Amino acid sequence: MNRAARRQGGFTLLEAIVALTVFSICAIALYGWLSANVIALGRVDARAAALRDGRAALAVLEPVNPMAEPAGARTLPGGLTVSWTSRQLDAKPGMGPAGDPSVFALALYELDVRLVRDGREEDRFTLRRAGWATTRQVSDGF
Repeated sequence: MNRAARRQGGFTLLEAIVALTVFSICAIALYGWLSANVIALGRVDARAAALRDGRAALAVLEPVNPMAEPAGARTLPGGLTVSWTSRQLDAKPGMGPAGDPSVFALALYELDVRLVRDGREEDRFTLRRAGWATTRQVSDGF
């Protein structure tokens, strides 16, 4: 009876090793899962930042007339620089609704846009925009 009471007093070395092995396997699986999720979260954050920068660039380029300003750059708050160069794709004389010449000359341009932050290129894309220039003055008598 004394011997039986002494046996049930604690874990044997084999039981402790098995418990540590099971715990280690579970911990390694949990670490792998956590690591994969942290990497995925980093990718999502990077893509969200790129999308935000792209939208800011489009907002900067909205008022730009590529016929009047074929190349240029703007620096935004936060250190993002939006630069562009354009090339003319097609040009047409402006026509009014009745087919008479318009006051404007129109052309289609392709803009090569670069987004740079701290000297490192973040993104690059192309964009098509219409360019315009006033070719004649509008008279009062039309």
